[in-house]
Amino acid sequence: MERNYFVSVDPEAEKRIMKHLDFVDKVSEAAGDRLYIEYMDSLRFLSRTPESCPLYPFRTQTDEVLRYKLFGARYRIVFRIDRNSVYVHDVQDCREDLNKSLI
Repeated sequence: MERNYFVSVDPEAEKRIMKHLDFVDKVSEAAGDRLYIEYMDSLRFLSRTPESCPLYPFRTQTDEVLRYKLFGARYRIVFRIDRNSVYVHDVQDCREDLNKSLI
């Protein structure tokens, strides 16, 4: 039997990814659509098997155990699992150096 997790995205992270998707969509509608679909597919994946994702390699201020899910060839969803819930803390552009928050 497959376990389902409730996925909650931090409102600030959601704003940043939506703003970025709008930007990509203005450059190329097809690329924006693809990236949106990959983002949504990743969230659906997290609702089913988040424990299969690797541990987040960077230290956090609270030392929480975080994991990440890559999507769109260069983006990363950073999240934690708490019982039956997945809490998405950030969506990051992996091309950035230290400040990995999207835009």
